[in-house]
Amino acid sequence: MSSAPEKPLRHPETAFRTIGDEGGLVVMSGRQEVKVLNPAAIKIFTMLDGEHSREQIAEAIAGEFDVSAEDALKDVNAFIDDLAQHGMLNATP
Repeated sequence: MSSAPEKPLRHPETAFRTIGDEGGLVVMSGRQEVKVLNPAAIKIFTMLDGEHSREQIAEAIAGEFDVSAEDALKDVNAFIDDLAQHGMLNATP
């Protein structure tokens, strides 16, 4: 796990937009960086509010999508760590 906080928070300069029911985009203001999100990643991203823990986010993913709690937590951690590496999370919530 990276240094991303236990209750991660989206960077305030990220802009998020859903595209139909199939996905969405996250854009970092001032950068030429875009992340394409699938439905599970959209759910995770919307819960990055500094209030939800990684475990709470994983529980929501496991409940909404057909994955085990263990796989959901692995996916949540990987996605959050990737966002942190790309500067798309606040350093301190």
